Amino acid sequence: MQNILNTFFALLVRLLYLLACLVCLHLARGEDYLVPGDVVLRSDKAAQETLEQSTGAATLRFLGLDIFPRAAVTAMYDDNLLIAHSNQLRDVEWTISPGVTVAAGDVSLYQPGSVTLGQIRNLLNQSLLDDSPKPERYLGVDYAPAVNRFTDHSQYDNVDQTAGLSAGYDFARVAIGADLDFSRLEVKDNDIGSLVTREQIDTKLRSRYEVTDRSAFEINALYRQLTYANNIFQGYEEFRNEDWFDRKVGARLEIDSGIALGFVHPQLSPDQTYQQALLRASYLLTGKLDVRARAGVEWRHYGARQSDTLDPVFSLEAVYQPRLSTTFSLEGHQRSEPSFGADYNYEIVGFSAGVQQQVGGQIYMELSGNYEHVDYVRLNSGPSNNRADGYFAVRANLGYEFNRHLKGTLFYDRRQDDSNIPQFTYANNMAGVRVAWRY
Repeated sequence: MQNILNTFFALLVRLLYLLACLVCLHLARGEDYLVPGDVVLRSDKAAQETLEQSTGAATLRFLGLDIFPRAAVTAMYDDNLLIAHSNQLRDVEWTISPGVTVAAGDVSLYQPGSVTLGQIRNLLNQSLLDDSPKPERYLGVDYAPAVNRFTDHSQYDNVDQTAGLSAGYDFARVAIGADLDFSRLEVKDNDIGSLVTREQIDTKLRSRYEVTDRSAFEINALYRQLTYANNIFQGYEEFRNEDWFDRKVGARLEIDSGIALGFVHPQLSPDQTYQQALLRASYLLTGKLDVRARAGVEWRHYGARQSDTLDPVFSLEAVYQPRLSTTFSLEGHQRSEPSFGADYNYEIVGFSAGVQQQVGGQIYMELSGNYEHVDYVRLNSGPSNNRADGYFAVRANLGYEFNRHLKGTLFYDRRQDDSNIPQFTYANNMAGVRVAWRY
């Protein structure tokens, strides 16, 4: 244990010294500061920032495609590798993560600086929800492996894989879009209570028909597949359809009514179907406030002896940016989904909040936290474990942007689960340093 700590702190001192040298060199050069690409800007500010930047340095282009390579190196001390209740394993984890985003459709004209798949996906949301300037058609593809190595417990070495795609096409009155995400990750699964390999595929298809400048119809579809490398844990497939009638009320408010139909196929449990009656509202105060809320009721039916259920469902997303240097965010949700164990569903209620503050032009401070209460609901008449968990996490970041390409970050994470079954109760602290480069 002492050798691990000595190794980590020696590395941390060297990395901090390197970061300090880079900061001093950067300040000595007196370069102009550019707004970092990972800060979320409202569409009008994004257009303004684009005009202010040099077009010659914005992108790498090849065969009409914009290419945005990136790479990151992370060193992290972890005091509970397997999120165990007792006999915790401690180690230093090293991660090298290269990545690349490729975009087509003049996306760089509508986004400042380096472009990420998340920003392209936000263009898709804008094209379906507001009248902001946007490309009529675009495509983005992203791939990022991550090589994870441990100092003393090499049996847990692994390589994570993530890939994504986002595309959109906007006709005169019809907008269509598609998102595809794939991930194969070694994750600390709070519900299983250990480190597990999990694979997930999410596919979303969206369409919107503008009837008038104030009303529209949407037909959307979702396919999700979740599997575990160890087949003793239950994965599932879900097919979902959502149909909406959207109505703008004034210049900033939109209120929508809709229905959702779903089919869920757990690997080890009977199938489930559900219907939802929903209301949705979005409020956009340009450059300041973006709020999206959804609420309704769900009727769920089980292919077992479990009685049908009637439960509320809701989600909330809010971003408030009183000034360009300060961003507040808030999120809430309630949902039901199959658990990792046969014959159980999760009933989840949770929320998260965060704040990001830019200080002195190049320093960023972030603080965020989230909480989820999870009940395990037995789906047949057998004996129940009556398990209930309260999961809490907080994260603090201190970052410095040397220029629009290079950023260094110190971070600290605290996670804990308070379960009524002692073996799933744990506490976990992680701290480290990350250096990221983006073209």
